[in-house]
Amino acid sequence: MKLEIEKLQNQTFSKIQTVKSLEELQTLYYSVLGRKGELAYLLSKLPNLPANERAGLGTLANQTKDKLQQAFDQARAKFQNQNFNQTDFDPTWPGILPEIGHAHPVSAFLENAIKFFSSLGYNLAESPEVETSNYNFDLLNIPPNHPSRDLWDTYYVKNSGTSVLLRTHTSPVQIRYMEEHKPPVYIIAPGRTYRHESTDAGHETTFTQIEVLAIDKNIHLTDLIGTLNAFFQDVFGKVKTRVRPHFYPFVEPGLDIDMSCLLCNGNGCPVCKHSGWLEMLGAGMVHPKVLKNMKVDPDKYSGFAFGIGVERMVMLLYGITDIRLFLSGDLRFLQQFS
Repeated sequence: MKLEIEKLQNQTFSKIQTVKSLEELQTLYYSVLGRKGELAYLLSKLPNLPANERAGLGTLANQTKDKLQQAFDQARAKFQNQNFNQTDFDPTWPGILPEIGHAHPVSAFLENAIKFFSSLGYNLAESPEVETSNYNFDLLNIPPNHPSRDLWDTYYVKNSGTSVLLRTHTSPVQIRYMEEHKPPVYIIAPGRTYRHESTDAGHETTFTQIEVLAIDKNIHLTDLIGTLNAFFQDVFGKVKTRVRPHFYPFVEPGLDIDMSCLLCNGNGCPVCKHSGWLEMLGAGMVHPKVLKNMKVDPDKYSGFAFGIGVERMVMLLYGITDIRLFLSGDLRFLQQFS
């Protein structure tokens, strides 16, 4: 038996030296060290041998198995290295990154706006998109005969008459937030709003606004203008702004805020209708009636509010010409912002 084990070892060593491929080596391995291989066959004879012949054969068989296993491992590694070196693969080459997602341009703008106003001490607030006419209109000093209440401008919830609607602006958050908080209050409230109107390159039925509200003692119009100037310069860089009087029911005085045209630097072009200015948003000092509806004393506190049309800002920022692209889901458009 000892001679048979030694013979098997020597023959296997010789065969390992002559194999031509990894597959051939694997076949030899199973024929020698497999569960039904030659070494296993020899070991199965041990119980039938006399005790004096069995002595030391088990140890010899295990040593032989270890030596053969080591020889097979070395040969296998050699073939694997040969195959690796024959390929064009260079482990020092940079890998190919998988495609990863990125923020929608509107979401990215919102995130940056929230960071900006948070740095000024503003808190984040929110309110429902399905709103009552009381919060959307009445408490904001919008009278029943105001054009914005018309069925052609507002989405009313079916079977609710004109009492439940999709909010037409983010301003209802002013009333809802003040029901649970007392001045001083500084909030920013982003969210979707809805208008019942025809869609075109400049209008969409669903769009995003950011409501900004500040109520405190000694809040003045200059605070509003200074805040807007800082925001515009944070978004667009070095630009100029101007204010024009405009009527909004929930502010007094009401203002339209213009910004110097980005395309012509205020010199005049077709985009700004050769005026050098772009209309940006509506703003103003919170109307005393609205302050009273908030349970705030207008003789003691004052405040300002403005609403930012996010899609309009992003269109100016990136030169986008059609607002409908934002909700189109077109990857060709969205991948440009990766």
